[in-house]
Formats: sequence, C-alpha cells, structure tokens
Amino acid sequence: MLIFASQDGITKVLVKNFPVAQLVMVRYWVFVVFALGYADYQGRVKASFRSNHPCLQIIRALLAAGETILFAVGLRYLGLAEMHALYAVFPLMTLVLAGGVLGEFIGLRRWVAAAIGFTGTLIILRPGAGVFELTALIPLLAALGFAVFNVLTRRISQHDSFATNMVFMASVGALTITFMGLPAWGTPTPVQALLLGFFSLAGVVAQILLIRH
Repeated sequence: MLIFASQDGITKVLVKNFPVAQLVMVRYWVFVVFALGYADYQGRVKASFRSNHPCLQIIRALLAAGETILFAVGLRYLGLAEMHALYAVFPLMTLVLAGGVLGEFIGLRRWVAAAIGFTGTLIILRPGAGVFELTALIPLLAALGFAVFNVLTRRISQHDSFATNMVFMASVGALTITFMGLPAWGTPTPVQALLLGFFSLAGVVAQILLIRH
C-alpha cells in the first residue's frame, strides 16, 4: 500500500501533462517485460499461458486495468488525500465479497471494524449535506474494481501459479490499453521520462507484493 501511495503521488504530477491511457500503457509495457522475464527464468513461459480459469484471469486483468485508469482519471478532479480517503472503502467491499463469494469466515470484530470504516466514508461523502459530487463516484468505482480484483486473485491463486497470474494480468492489460494509449502518445521530457519509469516500476513491484500476499 505504501508503494501504491507513492505511485499515486507521481500519477498526480504526470496526469497534468499526459493522457491517462499513455501512463497506464507505459506501466503495462514494463509489467509485460517483467512478467515474461520472470516466467522465462522459471522455465514456464508456455505453461504460464495455460490457466485453470482463463475467463476469470481475463476478467481479473481487465478489472486491474480499468481500476488503474479510473484512479488516474479521478486524480484529475480530486486531490490525492480525497482520492485515498474515498478509495479506503475497498477493504469493506473486499470483506463483503470474501464472505459472500469465497465463503470465508469474517467474524464480529472484522464486521465492527468494517462498519467503523464505512461510517468514516459517509462522513467524508456527507451525503445529507447537499455537497455530494459525482466525481466522488470515481474513487468508489475504482475501489469496487480493486475489491473484486482481490477476491478473484484469491480464488485464482488457489489453482494457478504466480507466473500465470502475472503473465495473464500483464499481457491482457497491455493489449487492451495499447489501443488507447498509442494514439494519445506525447513525448516526455527527460525528467518526465524518469518519473514515468519510477511510476511503472512501482506499479509492478506493488502488484507483485499484492499477488504474493
């Protein structure tokens, strides 16, 4: 989560000068190189393209790309603190999905903690004060996408290898976003290119830690 937050801070800077599609595309290109390199190191390149749940893998990859795009778009309209405050509702969403979809035992303490977190989200949104903005739906939709992504990762990881999870996520995401990113390409300055590189590497490392967890 610390790496994700650092990446989001860089996104807030880059999104002022570059299309969201370009930022996400560069990140996924780096992710593809790493995923295929890791699979090759493990001697599992061909095997990594075989999944016990190919449809779920594709849906999961599209959710990851969509959530990343939504979050970057949200940073155009909301501050970083606001985005993260609203996005922080994703543990509650994950909790509900884990109990309903995966059948995991939640327990009273976790439900109480989730209720407190949801109360905090309502305080931020202030739905009865007449100040609710539609832009607040962006981080909430991104949070929902991330919650479903986490649940799918949990389910798929029980049968597919770490390499398969990475290769599917990277390749499907890269193919999808490249069609939008290339037409919107803008040449970065050296400093911007450095930030793009760090942004991409941070995204890869964060996703790896999440999948491994």
